[in-house]
Formats: sequence, structure tokens, C-alpha cells
Amino acid sequence: MLKFRTLNIVFALLIVVFAMLQFVGFEHAWILLLFVFVVYVIVVTLGVITVKWQFFMPIICNLPNDRKEIFLSFDDGPGEKTKAILDLLKDYKATGNFFCVGKRLTENPVFAKLIVDEGHFIGNHSYSHTSNFPVQSRKKITEEIKNTNAVIKKITGKSNRYFRPPYGVSNPNIAGAVRKLNMVCIGWSIRSFDTNDKEGTKALFKITSNLKSGDIVLLHDTSPQIIFILERLLIFLLENGFRTQRIDKFLDEKN
Repeated sequence: MLKFRTLNIVFALLIVVFAMLQFVGFEHAWILLLFVFVVYVIVVTLGVITVKWQFFMPIICNLPNDRKEIFLSFDDGPGEKTKAILDLLKDYKATGNFFCVGKRLTENPVFAKLIVDEGHFIGNHSYSHTSNFPVQSRKKITEEIKNTNAVIKKITGKSNRYFRPPYGVSNPNIAGAVRKLNMVCIGWSIRSFDTNDKEGTKALFKITSNLKSGDIVLLHDTSPQIIFILERLLIFLLENGFRTQRIDKFLDEKN
């Protein structure tokens, strides 16, 4: 919230300055104020949708290390492609981080258990993942996170403290819920845009052309070409000496 609060303080001070200018007869002060307001709206909007800015709360977007470890993350599952994803990870001895939707965990208990049994990480990605999640009240967002944490604990037997907001959106209500529940927010350093890639080649290139140690890669269980992308990515990782790791284990070791 520090960046957001700082912006608000600066904006409030500018309002005072422009009000004083208007009072002493500077007739174009309102034009300057309008310009500053437009800039304010643009900056806040970008802060809402840009994970790396950490505009409203701390968000871990990469995990630097000198071991060529990267972090494959899969959002929105579990679903019909989760089993195939798990099979590929097993074949290539790779580890995944699944930020799951609570409702889908409840609907797919077999896949949920399989994720855990095969040594992968399950994190919180809200309970419903509805399109209006970012604009819900702080109370409702808090309930969604708590409900999914309860589902994860039932499946894994362990409490979860890692949350990835749907759509990568953050705002004061989401930040407030995260702070209240003492969650750690996880973002990404490479967004593949795999859900919009019908062939999978663009997403694969976006990942492999920029990949470096410590990167958190964003993929989706629901991507139309996730199996195509993942298999070729896993081959690339092997050929280039990259290792995959669980986010929670890495952070536990670090702390």
C-alpha cells in the first residue's frame, strides 16, 4: 500500500497547490488539476493490473538464486487437463506449483489429491474465480481466501499461506484481505499468455526466450495448448540445465 498511499499524498498536495493558485488568480489552475487527475487515474489503473509494480501490497514475482532453479506455476485448475500435466511433470521429473480455485478443488478431489501425492504444491487462487472477484468487498474477498485455505488444508493436511489473486489484479480490498489473513502474495516474472495462444508456439517462445534463474512462469491448466507448451518447455529446461522447484519449499529454505 506504500506506493498507493504515496501517490494519494502527492495528489492531495497538488490539489492544495492548484487551489491556492486558483485563489491568487491563476485562471488555468483547473486545467493543470484536470491533467494531474488523468495521470493519477492512469497510474492507479496500471497499478491494479501490473503485478510487478506491487502497488498495493508486496508481491513475490521472482525468486532469485544461483542454482538455475525456476518455478512452473499453473493457474485456474484442477480441471480436465490436470492429469495430463501431472503425467508430463512425472515423465520429466519436474515439479509444479498449482494455484487452484477452491470450488474446482472441491469438484475434482481425485486430481487435487494427485497433485499432492506426486509432490507438487497447491496454493490459493480464490474460491470462485468469478469475473467480479477484484471488485468484491474486502469481507467477501477475505471469505473466498479463507474458504479455499480450508479446502487446501483438508486435502493436504497443512495450512496454506500463499495466494495468487485472480487475473493478477490487486487493489486496496484485495491487499486488505491478504494482510488480514497474513497471506503471502505470489505473482510471476514471465506471463506466457498461453490461454490466448491457439497454437502454443508464441507462448513457448515468450517463456524460453526470456527464461533465467529464479523466474516464476505463469501457465494455466485451462490453456488450449498447455500440453504442447509444457512438453516442449520441459525438454528445453533439461537441455539448458534448469531445475524446477516448489515455491513454498524455496521460501521455507530461504527463511
